Order: sequence, then C-alpha cells, then structure tokens
Amino acid sequence: MHKKWLYRLILSYLPILFAVVFCLIILFFLTLNEAMERQTAQANGVYAENVLQIVDTTLRNLENTTIKSLLLDEKVGSYFDRPGKLDPYQDYGVAEVLLDFMSPLPMIDSVYLYRAADGKVLMQHFASRLPDFGDRSFIKTAMGNAPSYTWSGIRDLQLFSGEDQPKSVISLVEQVPYFSGEQGLIVINVRKESLQTLIQDMNMANTEICLKDAGGIAFAGADTCSDPQVQDRAVSRMSPYTGWTIKVGMARAEAFSLLSAFSNIWAILGFAAVVGGIAAMTYISHRNYRPIEQVMSRIYRFGEDRAFGWKPQSKEGDEFAFIGHALESLIEQTNSYEKQQAEGILHRRNQLFKELLENSGQMSADNWSREAERIGMDGEFAGAVVGIAEIDFYEAFAAGYSARDQALFKFTLRSVIQEISEKEGVSLWTEWIGPVRLGLLFRRSADEEEADITEKTLIIAESARSWVKQHLKFTATFGISGPAAGLSGLSGAYRQALGALDRKITAGPGRVYAAPAGPLPPAEGMDVLVQAIGAVPQLYRLGNAEWKPLIERIFELLAGGNYSKEDIVRLLRLLENGLSREMQELPPEMKGIWNNGRLRGIPHSPESFEWIEELHGELVSSLEEMEEALSSLRMNREQYTLANKVREYIGCNYADPDFSLTHVADSFAMNTKTVSRIFKEEIGENFVDYLARLRMEEAKRLLTGTSEPVQSIAERVGYLYPMSFIRVFKKLEGITPGEYRKAQGSPLHGGDSEGDGES
Repeated sequence: MHKKWLYRLILSYLPILFAVVFCLIILFFLTLNEAMERQTAQANGVYAENVLQIVDTTLRNLENTTIKSLLLDEKVGSYFDRPGKLDPYQDYGVAEVLLDFMSPLPMIDSVYLYRAADGKVLMQHFASRLPDFGDRSFIKTAMGNAPSYTWSGIRDLQLFSGEDQPKSVISLVEQVPYFSGEQGLIVINVRKESLQTLIQDMNMANTEICLKDAGGIAFAGADTCSDPQVQDRAVSRMSPYTGWTIKVGMARAEAFSLLSAFSNIWAILGFAAVVGGIAAMTYISHRNYRPIEQVMSRIYRFGEDRAFGWKPQSKEGDEFAFIGHALESLIEQTNSYEKQQAEGILHRRNQLFKELLENSGQMSADNWSREAERIGMDGEFAGAVVGIAEIDFYEAFAAGYSARDQALFKFTLRSVIQEISEKEGVSLWTEWIGPVRLGLLFRRSADEEEADITEKTLIIAESARSWVKQHLKFTATFGISGPAAGLSGLSGAYRQALGALDRKITAGPGRVYAAPAGPLPPAEGMDVLVQAIGAVPQLYRLGNAEWKPLIERIFELLAGGNYSKEDIVRLLRLLENGLSREMQELPPEMKGIWNNGRLRGIPHSPESFEWIEELHGELVSSLEEMEEALSSLRMNREQYTLANKVREYIGCNYADPDFSLTHVADSFAMNTKTVSRIFKEEIGENFVDYLARLRMEEAKRLLTGTSEPVQSIAERVGYLYPMSFIRVFKKLEGITPGEYRKAQGSPLHGGDSEGDGES
C-alpha cells in the first residue's frame, strides 16, 4: 500500500520518456539531413572553384597569347602608328599576322584591329571604316568607358549589315597602347560554343553547371539555369578575373527534397510529442501537488501563528513534522536577519566608513565612540593606514561573469584580505566604496609603532595580491597610504591611497603601490611631448618610418611622467586631430583608406582605460595596418615614385639659391605645372611650402647648433638676401631667427644683425 503511490508516479511519467526519445530521433534525422546538405555544398564549392579556375586559365592563356602575338608585334604596332596612310602591302602583312594568330586557336571566331586616329577597322580578310562596320557600337562603348574586366559578357556579333544571323561571342578587348588605349583596340571574339564545349567536358555525373557573365546572362549550361530546384541548392563562385559567376548544383535534387519533406513531417510529429509531454507533465504535477500543498499550508500557518508566539510540537516519525522543524529554523534565521537589516546596521557601517575616509575632520572622538558602539566595533582609535583594493579591467570582469558570480568573487577577495590580516595580527575594517574598489582601514593599536603597521600593511597587501593572481581569474591592484594619526588624518591618508593607486595608469595593474613620503614631482617633458606629437602626423603622412620611434618616445614620456588620466586623454586626442588634418592632404584614394580605417588606442574619456600599455599596442598596430595599406597603394602609383624622386632631388639641392620649380621641371624633362600637380597630390604639400619648410628646418638646426651669424646661415640654406630669409623664417615660426636662437638658449654670434624691416 505504501508503494502504490510511488508506482503510479513512476508509470505516469513514461509518456514524457517516450516524448524525449522521439525528439532525439527527430534531432538525429534533422542533423543527418543538414550534414548531408553541408557536405554536398562543400563538394560543389570545390568543384565550382576548379571549373572556374580552368575557365580563367584558358582565357588568361588566350589573353597572354594576344599580348605576345599581336600587341607586341612590330607590324601591328606600325599599323597603329601610321593613321591615314594607305599602304595595302603593310595592311596585308598585318592580316597575315592575324591569320597566323587565329590558326592554332579554334576557339576564336574573329579578330579585328580598330585604329582610333582614322576610324579604320582591319580584319584577317578585309578592312572597313567604323561607320560601315557592323560591330561599331561595341567599339564606341569600349573606347568611351574603361571596361571593368578584360573580357566582355556574352553578346551578339554582326560584322556586316548583310549577315543573316548574329553570332554569340565573348570578346577580349586589349587597348593600344596597353595602359591608355589612345591609339585603338584589338578585339578577339571567342565563340560561345567553344566555352559551352569546355564546360560540358568538365561536367560530372549528377551535377549541373550554369555559367553567367557579369551582367547575369547565362551562356553555358543554360538549360539548367532556369531550374528552380537546381538553383536553390546551387553553390555560386565569382571570378575576380572575368566577373563571371558559375553555379554548381545537383542535377536530381528529388532525394534531398524527399528527405527534407520527411524531416518536416518528423519535426511536426516531434512538436506534437513535446506539446503532449508538456500537457501530461502539467496534469501529473497538478495531480501530485496535493502533498506539497499540505506542506505549504503548514508553512503559512506557522508564519501566522508565529506572531502570537505559538510553536508547533513535532511528532516522532512524522516526516512533515521534520520538514516543519527545518522550515521553522530557516524562518527564525530569516526573521533575525530582516530585523538586523531593518535596524540599518550594515548600511550604517558602510556609510560611517565612507564618512571617515572622505570628511573625517568633521567627526569628533565622542561621535566616533557612539557610532562604533552602535555598529558593534571597538571605539579605540590610535591611528591607521588606509588602503584601496581595485579589481583590474572591471569592464571585462563584469561582462564575463554573471551578477551572482561577481558577488562571489568580491566576497572571496574581501575574505582573503581579512583572513591574511588576522594572521598578521592587524585589525582590519573593510567596506566596498564602489563597484570596483574595496576600502581597507588597517587600525593601529596604542602600543604599536607607525613603521610596524605600515610594514605589516604592505605585507598583507602583497600576500593578498599574490593569492588573487594565483587562485582567481582576475587581478587586483592595491594602493596603500602612509600612517595617519587619529581620526582627522584619515581623509588625507585616503587621498594618498588614491594617488598611489593612480600609478597603475603608467606602471601597470596587478601590483601594490605605496604612497611616497613626500609630494609627487610635477610631470616632466610636456614640451618634448607636444613637439613629438606635432611631428608624428607629418612623418606618417609622408610615409617616413621615423614616426614609429617618435610614438615609442611619446609613450615612454607618458609612462615616466606623473600624468593624470585627463592629461593622457588630451595629449592622445591632440595626436588624433593632427593625424586627421595631415591625412586630408593625401590623394582621394589614399585619403579614403584613412577615412575608412579605424584608429584604435585613442581614449575618449579617462574611464575608458586603466593602463597606458593598453592604448600603446592598439594605437601602434592600427597605424601599422593603415600604413601597410597606404604603402601598397603608393607602390602601385607611378606618380608616387616620381614625387619621391623629386623630393630626394629637393633634399640634395635646396641650398642652391637659384633652385626653383623650373629647375626641377627641366631636370626631369617635364613642365612645371605637371611637376607641381604631381608633387602636391602625392606629397600633400605645395612645392614652394615644402622647399621653405626644408630650408627652415636646416636653419633651425644651424641656429641652435652653431654660432654662425644669421647672414651666413641664410646663404647656407639658399637665400642670397638675409632679409628674405628673416621674412620667411618669421612667417613660418612666428619669431625672427635671432629670437629663436635666444629662446633655444644658444648665444648669438656677435655679427648677427637682423634689422627691423622683416615685414
């Protein structure tokens, strides 16, 4: 009789077991179907890439043969070089070249040469003028627009107006000359049937191939391109060479369709089984809920009677009496904790802790004694050391763990510090003063020396830091103040601990930092920092590798100086603005690389970073990535090579008083406008401004490194008249050369004379 209810309960859950097994079977079939489709798609993808590679290789070989046999042929070249001259013999020689070119290539339907100077079209058997030529519209399109790809899509070719039916061809267009196409075109027309035969020869059983040109027109395997079953399961690949797209799919997709339909039926049945299982479980749970309801009824009665001081007596052997006794103990503990919370002791402890640290001078000894007694603490206070434990990289910590796990880790950190302090015999009061910081108040006894409590505090902090690093998945940084005498010194000690903790910005996280005995020295190297930050953008724009050592120097100065987070943010934002201004001087395509890139490592607020090395690595890596893209683009530009040569030439001859843009243009056999335009586009600076800046940089070096008179320096940097030099120097630097020399601490030569008429 006692097991009847148990057997009924077990048997009542059998439908749920069947539903689970049924769902597992469905899952197996669905997974099998998905795996088969995925493997088929992968195989079709590899096959499509191979077919596309063979097609591309065939067309590339044909293009290379065209370049070698026609574009580089002397007879063909002379044909384009003599427009308007009638020479039937030479035209006959060119026609023979075309015939020799076509004879070993059965794929070619026809070849013709178009000469733009006089509109003449020459084929292997005849010559024509453009207005009378049947393919004139194609020639006009090819001459008017630079084609996206070397090969056209499928098109109709009709060479003569009298032809009965146009032919379907794919055309190769080669410009003459190769890069500009000013003289004309070489057009190779390949039969559509040749490509269809090539594709058909590569076709495998149970697969269908559909080849489309860049315009989406199918011209190989066209019978299957309209089959929706094949197209839905087809794998597409696009050729970067021709822009054509190939699709490969199964010829008979009925098996997949049947399996998919079969899987859908199983999914419907599985859903029905799950719904039935849920309904059965709900019914069974309601049916077997009555004993639990009795327990809950007793809990409610206990809670109501508890207000009158009534306690139920447990009966030996009664299971519900045992449950009732356990619940009674739990409720008593809960009521006790709620009472404590109602009195606000825990909250008051935290508030009192913050008041001591932030405005301890406003609390008298009597107030402290009363508050300490209220929260259950010893009121004796001879002195203390203040510490702060901060969880490093809190944003990652909060994102990686749930709120429950975070609370557990924080509890562990607090308990570890407390336990280590007890072992060292130090009285410690800890409270969380923020979501990321734990305040530590190490209290000194009356008979303990200040040096002893400070040494013990550092030992406790180092032990806790090491334990956290070894056993937990995060690190903590500790800031420790000097000793504080009495309550009034706690706020100052708290500020010392905050200052010590701020050293994490430059020295790194996961360490213990003690406050120095005296005030921190002011940040040094600000002038050098600003100067380096101003030089980096220009060097980076010019592609000068010297920007990297300057960046390293900037971060060395930031790490070595006592800079606040606000200072670091302002300086790095200054660097970002300088880079943005300089990069706008580049040509449009190079400027686009910069605008589309993402400069990392520039903080937008002091709260967005913890350690300066976080910014260092991100900034350098992002600059290197964009520099690589810019360098690749520069290497592919002929104008950039020329501009670099001009820049090198200027660097060698800038001291020549007669040096000018005309001198450069004559040296490079170009006109001045072209040289000026190319230099401005590639270097991002006018020729005159660049020359003046180069001369002034050398002048500044001579002014600070030598005692030569200004007149001599002017001649050495390319100025015959000192007044011209002084005027340009003041325009660029804002001060005269003599004033600059004095500002740099270099004594003027006795013969210096700058005059007063620099305007």
